[in-house]
Amino acid sequence: MGSRYRAISTEPPLENLTFTTTEGDQPTALTPEQVLCLTAEAQQHLKQGVAHYREGNVTAALAAFQQSLQAYRTLEQPAPEANVLMAIARLYYGLGDYIWAVDYARQGLAVGRKLQSVNVLQQSLNYLGNSYRHLGDLLKALGYLEESLALARTEGDIPAEMRALNNLALIYRTRGDTAAAVPLYETSLRLAETLQDRETQEQILRNLGNTYHALGDSQQTLYYYDCLLNLARDRMDDQVVNKILRNLNSACYALGDYHRAVAYLQERLTLVRRLQEPRSEIQVLESLAIAYDALGNGHAALQCREERLRVALNLGDPALQHQTLSSLKAACLASGDFNRVRPYIQYFTDSM
Repeated sequence: MGSRYRAISTEPPLENLTFTTTEGDQPTALTPEQVLCLTAEAQQHLKQGVAHYREGNVTAALAAFQQSLQAYRTLEQPAPEANVLMAIARLYYGLGDYIWAVDYARQGLAVGRKLQSVNVLQQSLNYLGNSYRHLGDLLKALGYLEESLALARTEGDIPAEMRALNNLALIYRTRGDTAAAVPLYETSLRLAETLQDRETQEQILRNLGNTYHALGDSQQTLYYYDCLLNLARDRMDDQVVNKILRNLNSACYALGDYHRAVAYLQERLTLVRRLQEPRSEIQVLESLAIAYDALGNGHAALQCREERLRVALNLGDPALQHQTLSSLKAACLASGDFNRVRPYIQYFTDSM
């Protein structure tokens, strides 16, 4: 799943950015003609930066944004200056270059305070908080994200509050205070539900499932992972679904809910077969056999162990083949159904 815990960003994609000049006092050192020329130049550099970004040429995009930034500073136009600063911070953050993201977000924060622009302040605070988290300075990260949360609540900005709560929870998770992250995630989830923001709901449900799994709370792990699957099963990557189903199975075992474990394992078995992962298939079949044994369904357990052996026979791994044969043999002896395993024993005898 990559990073198990995810920050939430609601800013528009960088390639969609368009900035316009704001009216203000003309810089005393510039003539009206110079202002017009420099404004056109600033906007042209901006367009070039966005075009380079769309093409994947990050170096050229940064150079163009820097030229646009310098032009807006010469024009003494703080509003477009702040927007370009945010674009550069966003680009560096996306590259994982968090030191530079911090540098430009700090500059943006200063301009945002001067303008009293809530939008610029929120973007700056989020980049600063999340960048410092990545850099390992959790105290600074916490301070910036708490300021973001306070600002969102003062302004009645529910999306910003939702984002700040989730990102604050990430800080607590990172510093090992897992229990403190839970109420922040849960409040953030309620806000996402209020906004009917399905994508953010999915992110927070995954974060909550992971958090409760880390806390060893199987009941809550089961609840939130199940909610996530019901909400987004058809839109999630198969490997992500596979990992969630594996965690759901572990939670069911911990709770002794073997009927539910079987249902999740059957879904996972179908998935790993579609992904053509025979070793995972062998693992799932063994888990199914154990679950059926727990339910007293010895016949189904034997079938799973036999299927497991058949899959192992198609792999060039003698150790695994003998291990799966031993498992089936022991189960057959215990059940009195030794005839089931005889052909496989003969196969191994003949192939030696």
